[in-house]
Amino acid sequence: MKISDTIYYTPHQVASFFSISKDTLLFYDKIGLFSPALRKENGYRYYSASQLNELDTILTLKDLGIPLSSIKEAVGEISATSFLSLLENEENSILTKIDELKVHLGIVRSIKDSINEACNAEKGRLYKAYYDSRPMIKVPIEVKGKEETSDAEWQKAYSTLMASADCKAIINIGSIVRLDEARLYHGAICREVYATCAKPLSDAMPGGLYAYMFFSGPLDNLSFFYKKFFASLKEEALKPLGDIYEELSISNITTREEKDHVTKLMVQVGHGSSV
Repeated sequence: MKISDTIYYTPHQVASFFSISKDTLLFYDKIGLFSPALRKENGYRYYSASQLNELDTILTLKDLGIPLSSIKEAVGEISATSFLSLLENEENSILTKIDELKVHLGIVRSIKDSINEACNAEKGRLYKAYYDSRPMIKVPIEVKGKEETSDAEWQKAYSTLMASADCKAIINIGSIVRLDEARLYHGAICREVYATCAKPLSDAMPGGLYAYMFFSGPLDNLSFFYKKFFASLKEEALKPLGDIYEELSISNITTREEKDHVTKLMVQVGHGSSV
């Protein structure tokens, strides 16, 4: 049944029908998107009954996130083809957003799992697990013939990493300690700052069997952490196969109290007695 064009509504009535403001109707008129069908000499504006369906379509498309400029273009040359093209573009945009949100959801879940593990794990206990290869970015720390990496040197490398990384994709941040220096200096010297990421990168933390241990408290106790870690590896007859990853599982990003910070030490291992 055809809608009669002999029935007209005031801006106030139309606004109330769609729960929008009269200012919205004025704005749509101003930009040429949706104008009244009738203007009287006294300046009063009226919309025809047949326009209500058009406004409903405009508001629906706007709620979908389609820009008003695109809606205006489609409505201006209204046809099944133009309308279908508009919807197809919006469909592609939504699918892209869904893919992006899935990545973000994976990052949030990974960070949440990491914090939960750090909170619930028994501190000072050696754990073992098989890890898949994880994308990572590394930045070297400039350490010049000393037996300790200064906070300033670490922060400089960390700043470089954050400037070059996609911060939204970062899962964990930590330091890389060479195995021979870990034995000698118990974590006082670290050679690289690293971040594991949710997006593919040219570098990666190798997959395999890892031994790891969590410790609570400030990094002032790092020497004790390393001694305990190596002693436990020896007790379990596990042989370290590479660098030590010193991960800040719970840091000042999560809590301001240093006593609540949690450090995770981990290393890829094989079975043997050389520690």
